[in-house]
Amino acid sequence: MIKTLYTIPAPDSLGAQIEVYGEPENAWYEWRIIDGGRTVRDTGTEGHSAFQGRQYGQAEIALRDALMFATGLPIDGDTPTDAED
Repeated sequence: MIKTLYTIPAPDSLGAQIEVYGEPENAWYEWRIIDGGRTVRDTGTEGHSAFQGRQYGQAEIALRDALMFATGLPIDGDTPTDAED
């Protein structure tokens, strides 16, 4: 069953939230940023159909990457401006 493990305000944002979600029993997690009801980015929808998402093994690592992304730091060579195109 998919659960939301963390919901925190996104840094430097007036209303955006970071959510980390996943299946703890299967040890996979993803993150998304929601702003005004719109999903800005969701790692669970990235990738090709056979292997959807990043599938982090730890929720805290997913949270770290979401915080990095939200503050403009690169994640695996990916920056916030790259994802908006």
